[in-house]
Amino acid sequence: MYLAFVSLMGPQNLEPAYAKLIAWAVPKGFMTEPIKMVTIYHDSFKHTEPARVRMSACMALNAPMETSGEIGLTTIEPGKFIVGSFEIGLHEFQKSWTGLYNWMQENGFKKAHRYPFEIYHNNYKEHPEQKVIVDLCIPIE
Repeated sequence: MYLAFVSLMGPQNLEPAYAKLIAWAVPKGFMTEPIKMVTIYHDSFKHTEPARVRMSACMALNAPMETSGEIGLTTIEPGKFIVGSFEIGLHEFQKSWTGLYNWMQENGFKKAHRYPFEIYHNNYKEHPEQKVIVDLCIPIE
């Protein structure tokens, strides 16, 4: 999966990072079709204080393309993943991630040395209950 991204630190900076990404994408005509947004987590909230967690706010692309400035290009390589599909409120992400990691460990899976990520399937602001339809993805060995 090819991704345009903006790097950020802490969940408090996630919406502004997505705003930068959208501002970059609109003049290119990317927002005329359904777009998948992805957040990649480079640190764990279990080991890093939330304001210092490194993340990438991403937009899925059909093909690699040239980027510049604050917008970079990265990929998520094919592999095995545990995927949990949820329709949750913003306050339910931690509980959902914890449940998915617990399920992984209880079923004998081991996390691979790659970053977990979220794939969003809607804009929660447009959902009647302000819920996010999301896939939580944990890379496994």
